[in-house]
Amino acid sequence: MSRWQDAVETFDGTVAEIYVLSAAERRCLGAISHGPRPANVVARETNLTPAAVTTLIDRLEKRGFVSRQPDPNDRRKVMVAAGKKTEELVRRCYHPIPEAGDALLEKYSVAEMQVLLGFIEEVEAMHKAQTERLRGKAKPVP
Repeated sequence: MSRWQDAVETFDGTVAEIYVLSAAERRCLGAISHGPRPANVVARETNLTPAAVTTLIDRLEKRGFVSRQPDPNDRRKVMVAAGKKTEELVRRCYHPIPEAGDALLEKYSVAEMQVLLGFIEEVEAMHKAQTERLRGKAKPVP
């Protein structure tokens, strides 16, 4: 498992190097990857303060990674959406992955894929539970 995680982190780190993105900036882009979000939701999903997210959004907007749009349901609110640079990043770096993954899965039967999916879902649930365990009990280490 750690080798898989290391490979994903290395890939994401390489994307960050190419596009000169910090870890916090990557988390921000990840938070809006499924559609525009209000800044307060981005703050919650990235575990950053609203002030830090505002600064981050300002920086990313200047570089073309995000744009601010009015909330269609409440014109007083602003949504953070992926910008042209993020669309380029996704197209260049992440779009080839599902195709490569499909090629890997072709060699497995439906029954084998169901076992793999079950395992992945269990690992995801385990990681979420472990995150909640840490959030509930962990104290900041000075």
